[in-house]
Amino acid sequence: MAEFTKDERDGLLERAWAIDGQLYAKDVEARPAGGERSKLKEAYYQVLGEYADRLPRIVMSACPFSGEVLHRSFDPWGVDGPWWHKDPEVRIEEPSEPETFWVLLGALNLNGRVPDEARAPVIPGPEVPFVVPKLLSLPGMVAVVSRLEMATGDVAYPVVYYSQEELPPTRLHQFWLRQDFWFTQKDGSSAWMIANDVWDFDLTPWIASGQLRWIAPGDPEGEVVGEASGEPCPYIDLSGDRFPQVVAWGERDLLDLPDGTMVNPYED
Repeated sequence: MAEFTKDERDGLLERAWAIDGQLYAKDVEARPAGGERSKLKEAYYQVLGEYADRLPRIVMSACPFSGEVLHRSFDPWGVDGPWWHKDPEVRIEEPSEPETFWVLLGALNLNGRVPDEARAPVIPGPEVPFVVPKLLSLPGMVAVVSRLEMATGDVAYPVVYYSQEELPPTRLHQFWLRQDFWFTQKDGSSAWMIANDVWDFDLTPWIASGQLRWIAPGDPEGEVVGEASGEPCPYIDLSGDRFPQVVAWGERDLLDLPDGTMVNPYED
């Protein structure tokens, strides 16, 4: 399917929310049942499926070893889009990625904007880029930070981790916007975890070590730059809150920073 315009995207979401409003009407007795309910649910997921298929696939990052570009879906029109939701209701098919790609993390700066459009919980990270030292301690790991501007005036900062080594999934991290990380074990079974690894907002030492590189803002080619280029990194000491954010129903809250302790997923 062809990528949609903002108006087409907004129209799809309005249709989805209208169907959702019928399925979960405040008046319980007015909610459809039986075959009518099944048809509405099917229509709902068809709309979300079209949204997922027509999201733009953009240059989000690039491998620091080969220069191979990482294309990824992205919704630049607001955090009301299901792409941003903590609990996704639709699977988004992503383009193939470099073999060196391991983890996608990120940040979102709302620049003081109140996210009135938010309908469901979104966990977009802090407002400024950060690195996870535990990830960078893995063999051969290098992170690349980039910048994505949104139509709302918000600015997103993907931070992508690459390594040419084979890494065990239990040493990795849940992806940007997600609360947990599902992976396949050696025996073929599925498992999951929640990483609570410490964040580091002081990027300078990681740049000096060569383990953090960047793509210049607005670079459509995704050229990876490092300290050896002699160019100053544009992502150092940016203004913004250095705490995890939760955005939902038009409000924003800040949470405690990850502290490295083990998370028990069965505790409230």
